[in-house]
Amino acid sequence: MLWDMTKLLITVMAVFGISTSAMAFELAQGLTPPGRQRTTLNYVGFFYDKAEFPQERANMRYQLMDLSSPVYKTETQSVGLSFSGSQMSVDPAQNGYSELYDIKFGASYTKVLGEKRMWSVMVNYGSASDKPFYDPTVSTLGITAFYSYPSDEKSSWLLLANYSNNRPILNNIPLPGFAWFYYPSRELNLVLGAPFASINWQFADKFGLTFFTLVPWVIKSTVYYKLNDFAQVYAGMDFSQVTYLPYGRENREDRLFYDEKKFLMGIKSPLSKSVFADFEVGHAFDRRFFIAENYEINPGNQVDIGNAYYAKLALRVAFQ
Repeated sequence: MLWDMTKLLITVMAVFGISTSAMAFELAQGLTPPGRQRTTLNYVGFFYDKAEFPQERANMRYQLMDLSSPVYKTETQSVGLSFSGSQMSVDPAQNGYSELYDIKFGASYTKVLGEKRMWSVMVNYGSASDKPFYDPTVSTLGITAFYSYPSDEKSSWLLLANYSNNRPILNNIPLPGFAWFYYPSRELNLVLGAPFASINWQFADKFGLTFFTLVPWVIKSTVYYKLNDFAQVYAGMDFSQVTYLPYGRENREDRLFYDEKKFLMGIKSPLSKSVFADFEVGHAFDRRFFIAENYEINPGNQVDIGNAYYAKLALRVAFQ
């Protein structure tokens, strides 16, 4: 059941959306038993139609590439390295927003203690800014440690602690967390914890739903239809953010937020034994940039962006 818990939490983290794509692949290495870890390469691209900015109409796109690989592994322990890089671009530049980058280098250590118990530590360092690595004010640091153990044959516990200087909320504060995983069948997987909750429930022969929330400002929910044992079509909504550390800000605690909501539909399926694809289209609305120390519902300095249609392509390659 440890592997079932691993796959479930990776799915949970992946549905955070573009703001936490890097976190998903970092946890994938840390939560996978060492003997099953593989080198993985991921690409995610969001391409938006032209939308109204305060100055003029402009295109936006967001692209991310990440690579993670075990550099040493046995059946009981592993050391992994990772890299991720993303770019958000606005063309032509609007109100100073043109190119924003988020680049991270990471390392992890995972140890199996026996009896389905495991712990792991992950560290990443990088820069999320319009001028990455220009000086220490645009550097990012994240540390996550967790311990997982079974409760019974149908449930498990995960205890974790995380520090980050680029969180949408409660930034620069070490946070404890926990999660209870309940997987009574292939049709139902439930996660209850802090600061998130998730459900994946196939409620009919081929129909199911997923729901995820990262309290209090990230929500994603979909309803899906299974075309076969591997492929599915889906529709839903997504509310999430991505954050940066702009160079030259007067308050070191301030971050630049990109905030949006989306209605979406798509199809995902393996293309081969090692390649998985996800294609999605949707409508992005209630979009804005703003500067704040933590996420705010009504910031006073927001730059509103017009609604836009978008297309997303995600590819995942797992090497033997």
